[in-house]
Amino acid sequence: MGEGTMKTLCYFCALAFASAAFAQDNIVEGRPMTAAEMGIMQGNPPTRTIDISAWDKGPDNRWAFQHISEFLHVANISRGSGPTAPLNLAPQDLSGLQFDDLGGQPMTVADMLVRTYTDGFIVLHNGDIVFEKYFNGMTPDTRHLLMSVSKSVTGTLAGILVNDGRLNPTAMVTDYIPEMDGAPGFGDATVRQVLDMTTSIVFSEDYADPEAEVVAHEASTAWRGENAPMAEEGVYAFATTIEKDTSRPHGQQFQYASINTDVLGWLIERASGQRFADYMSTAIWSQLGADHDGQITVDYKGAAAANGGFVLTLRDLARFSQMVLNDGFFNDRQIIPSGWIDDIRFNGDNAAWQPTIYSKTWPDGFYRNQWYVTKDDHGSFFAVGVNGQHIWINPTTRTVIVKFSSLPVSADKENIALGWAAMNAISRSFEE
Repeated sequence: MGEGTMKTLCYFCALAFASAAFAQDNIVEGRPMTAAEMGIMQGNPPTRTIDISAWDKGPDNRWAFQHISEFLHVANISRGSGPTAPLNLAPQDLSGLQFDDLGGQPMTVADMLVRTYTDGFIVLHNGDIVFEKYFNGMTPDTRHLLMSVSKSVTGTLAGILVNDGRLNPTAMVTDYIPEMDGAPGFGDATVRQVLDMTTSIVFSEDYADPEAEVVAHEASTAWRGENAPMAEEGVYAFATTIEKDTSRPHGQQFQYASINTDVLGWLIERASGQRFADYMSTAIWSQLGADHDGQITVDYKGAAAANGGFVLTLRDLARFSQMVLNDGFFNDRQIIPSGWIDDIRFNGDNAAWQPTIYSKTWPDGFYRNQWYVTKDDHGSFFAVGVNGQHIWINPTTRTVIVKFSSLPVSADKENIALGWAAMNAISRSFEE
């Protein structure tokens, strides 16, 4: 990684919670304890259960992220009846590969995987598995929560409807969702503004603030139990209550706000005429040659948490990511229109990106169709979710990296940035 990129990644390091770098609780022999070692949900019945109000925080998330369907409502995403698309093995030991950490000190990939509470990590080069590691009881057959990596999956799915003419990016949200007519936040927004998160809405993503809109949002998705505020009404009803930020118009500035993706999920349902999980199965999952059915969490009315609720295996998310790298082509078929992948990579609005913290790291970048695009010299683009979930795609070296983690702090900016540094270095190690 270049010196300039490392310096800018340190900006995220400076924002990190003081306790987030490497929590000392529940550490044994220099590594995080597994859920089994901590006794979480072990025994019949278990003596230590998870806290449903904080299952996504450490240490409970060490177990929860791999057992979502045991305590949340999920919808199945069928893989169909076709054969699995093979991923060939071409193993390389990348454990000892060194890169500079956020302080400019050498760190190995192996050390990074331990420090960042990794559950699963896979590297594909030219479509082959070159490196794959599992921790904390995870296996190739285990599904894991994607958190906000789900947003990029949802944005990719939307491209099929756009290509088919069933979802018009220039149309108003109300053209598809009349329930939004008169809604303060989304009533005068376009589909494109939702796709690129340039809606001007009042929505805080500060997980440490109990009054932040993201807290009520999560409750509305049924992530906090049936007695939580807005749980009975559901996420779509919650979306209609979001207020507009009148200090600027829609379309002017990128503002990360998870509720946009759930509105996009609603748009996908209305444009496709199917439930979100069913359309995902029809359009992508049954075409991909996945190993396993996927899942997505749903609220008490059946609305999918498109913003963060996908639950997939590591290899299947790697297949999806390889499809994106291949301009939408995988398993001997064009699944996503190549023009939509081009739109993600090349058509973003850098001016909308500039007022945000991301521009300090990737000044030429942008956010497009729910993907982050760095516009670095390799054309790298990525998806990211709290607690350390990642997709990193390097088109120049034909590299895909997927990482599942269970970091104890949701917005652990330091360790998330450390993952970026490592994945960037790994992808560049294949440079010829």
